[in-house]
Amino acid sequence: MRVERLFIVLVLPAAVGGIASCSSENQQQPDAGPGNNVDAQPFDISVDGAPPRPGTVKMAVPAYFDPPSPEWQRLIAGAPAVGMIVFNPESGPGTAADPAYTKVIADAQAAGIVMVGYVATSYGARPEADVIADINRYYDFYTLSGIYFAEGPMDSDCTAMEPMYHRMSDAVRARDAQAYLAVGTRFCPTYITFFDMMVQFARDWNEYQTDYAPPSWMPANSPQRFVHFVHSVPPSDASAALSRAVANGAGWVFITDQGAPNPWAVLPSYFNEELATMRSVE
Repeated sequence: MRVERLFIVLVLPAAVGGIASCSSENQQQPDAGPGNNVDAQPFDISVDGAPPRPGTVKMAVPAYFDPPSPEWQRLIAGAPAVGMIVFNPESGPGTAADPAYTKVIADAQAAGIVMVGYVATSYGARPEADVIADINRYYDFYTLSGIYFAEGPMDSDCTAMEPMYHRMSDAVRARDAQAYLAVGTRFCPTYITFFDMMVQFARDWNEYQTDYAPPSWMPANSPQRFVHFVHSVPPSDASAALSRAVANGAGWVFITDQGAPNPWAVLPSYFNEELATMRSVE
C-alpha cells in the first residue's frame, strides 16, 4: 500500500476536514462482515428529537480498496442510499487505466452513483501543474463524474490560494462542464461558489466530538453541499455519530469503525446497518 498525505481524501491537521491519501494497491484487508446488504436493523438517528427529513441525507463512501471485490458489489447494490463514491486507484489516477476500475465506475454510474476521483492538493502546496496533470489523467483513463480536491486550504490561506483553486476547478470543467467538484476544507466560504461540495471533516470520532463545530458561515438549508467522514466510531456510538453528522448540517455522511493508518481501506463491520439507516431516511 502506498501512503501519501490528504474536502471525496487524508491524514490532516486537526483543524481541517479531509481524507488520508492511502491508495488501494495490493492491500490485504480484514473482512467487513456479511457479504449482503439485507436483514440489517437501522441505527436510531434523530435531530432535535425527530428522524431526519426524508431525502436530506445519503451515504458518500471513500472507497480506497481495489476492484474487483465483494465490497464494491455491496456499495453498488446499496444505491440509491449510497449516492456517491470517492475512488482512489493509486493516491490519484495512477499511470494507466485499470480495466477493473473502468468496470466498477460504469456499474456504479448505471446504478445512479456519483463517482468522484481523488486528487491530492497538499493544502495548496502541491504544484498546480501536477494537480492538473492528475485531473487530465483521470479523464484520459476513466468516464468519471467529477473530482475531489483533497487537502484543501487552511483558514489563513483561503484568500491567497483562491485563484489557484479556481484555475484547478476550471481545468476539471474544461474536461466536463457538468463535473461534480468537491474540496477538502471547512474554511474558505467563498469556495462554495465554485465548488459543488465541501468535505468538512474526515478524521476520527473523538476529534469530531471535541474539535469540530459547524462553521458560522455554513448555509442552514443546503445539506447536499457538505460531506462528513468519521472514522474510529465503535458500534455502540454509531447512532450518536450519524445523528451528530446530520445535526451538523451534512447531507452526505459516512462513518466507520475502521481506524488508522487507512480507515477507508475496507467497509465498516456495521456497513449493513449503516446502509439500512440511510435507506430508512430516503
